[in-house]
Amino acid sequence: MIYLQTDTPAQTIYLQLDETRQYYATPFTHYLLILTHEENSTTGDKLAQVATIVNENVRITQLTVTTASLTLAGRYRYDVYGQNSAVNVDPTNGSVVGLCKRGYVVLTANTQFFDVPSITIPNDIIYEP
Repeated sequence: MIYLQTDTPAQTIYLQLDETRQYYATPFTHYLLILTHEENSTTGDKLAQVATIVNENVRITQLTVTTASLTLAGRYRYDVYGQNSAVNVDPTNGSVVGLCKRGYVVLTANTQFFDVPSITIPNDIIYEP
């Protein structure tokens, strides 16, 4: 499961996207990511963005995304489209080649996933006369 923070820019997610390139005859250069909050209905808060590709190889794609206008915590559906535009946020646009991946992500509000312990370790010095 993918976890992101609500209303936070510049978050990193890892997806397997490169493997879908083999299914399309047209190569693409960018990914359009659409997050849709649909817990209690089929329509809800929606955010479309062109994700920044940080690193991509045949196994994993590292993307930087934002949730800047999404304030509701909960489960969101994500759709990732391959496209040849750096600014298009419409999945019906002609620059979109096709759907690469669909799944779910959980947005949480200011959740700390681990506690940093404060440990004091005494010195292990043995003084011999």
